[in-house]
Amino acid sequence: MLVLKGDVVRTSSGLSGEVMEVWGIARLWARLRQDDGQTAFILRTDVTEIVKRLPAKKGK
Repeated sequence: MLVLKGDVVRTSSGLSGEVMEVWGIARLWARLRQDDGQTAFILRTDVTEIVKRLPAKKGK
């Protein structure tokens, strides 16, 4: 699943929060800021649902 910075996601382990950054080539990782303020590092393959995504920016 394609996960972008700023997405609010839910993982297979039950964590939910906002994606702060994403990185990696072979194994894609993301830093997740949970609702209670803690930070968790997750594999992007563990994301089961994108709860909210910011709208795309429009050009001129």
